[in-house]
Amino acid sequence: MAKEPAISSTKKSTKAKIAKIESTSTVKPAKSVYAKIVAPFKFVNKKIRKLPIISEVVAEFIGTFLLVVMVFSVQNQPLYIAFAMIGIVLIFGKISGAYVNPAMVAGSWITRKIKSLRAVSYMLAEIFGAIAAWLVVNAFATKAYASYSVTVSDYILHAGTVASGSEWLVFFSELLGTLILALGVSVAIRSRKSSIKSACAYGFAILLALIFAGWATSALLSGSYTTLSFLNPALAIAASALSWNIWPIAIFIIAPVIGGILGFGIMELINTNDAEECECICEK
Repeated sequence: MAKEPAISSTKKSTKAKIAKIESTSTVKPAKSVYAKIVAPFKFVNKKIRKLPIISEVVAEFIGTFLLVVMVFSVQNQPLYIAFAMIGIVLIFGKISGAYVNPAMVAGSWITRKIKSLRAVSYMLAEIFGAIAAWLVVNAFATKAYASYSVTVSDYILHAGTVASGSEWLVFFSELLGTLILALGVSVAIRSRKSSIKSACAYGFAILLALIFAGWATSALLSGSYTTLSFLNPALAIAASALSWNIWPIAIFIIAPVIGGILGFGIMELINTNDAEECECICEK
């Protein structure tokens, strides 16, 4: 009778050893296919979070690309572009502000909404995004018109010829149109935390600006698929509006930049509740 407890304790220790061996030898389940696919994206996302300017520059590049493709596709029709701009701001507004226009970046920089590094990075991203959009549109157009004996560039939106003596008219139409746009964009940047408000402000501003500038220069257009109302230096570059003459540079680069700066400056002057109501995220 005295030996029974010893036997039972031996059995317990043996079972414990077996359980330990089984637990250590259990094969770990393999990673799912989904986890393997997502892993690289998670890794890149962690790196970008440490340097947010990367995601902002990419957002400006893609946003400008989409805008310029849309402008070429709808032949600079204000209503369609306004809806496109609303969509772009809803997608990218909280990432970078969705400026998609170097003139708007210049106005934001002058009024100290963003610092110099971001301003330069945004402008470069927007210019390259616009050029990439033109290359894509041109490639599709070249394929579409391959069987026709036509010059493809004539069927893509491009800058019209500015008639001699009308240069100042076009200059001020670009300047005033961009000023109208900048007023709305300034509100959009301040309202970044409210995506709908920001998108509507930008969309309606670009609608009003294009209607005004298009009306002011419509009588000067000499052919189809042409416009003199870009209100965006990056778009003007993509549409081959520039040349080594003073007037194209003054009209499509200098005038929009001046308009952008004036628009943002006016909003700074008349917005008396800036310290309390500004929702812009100036520097991260």
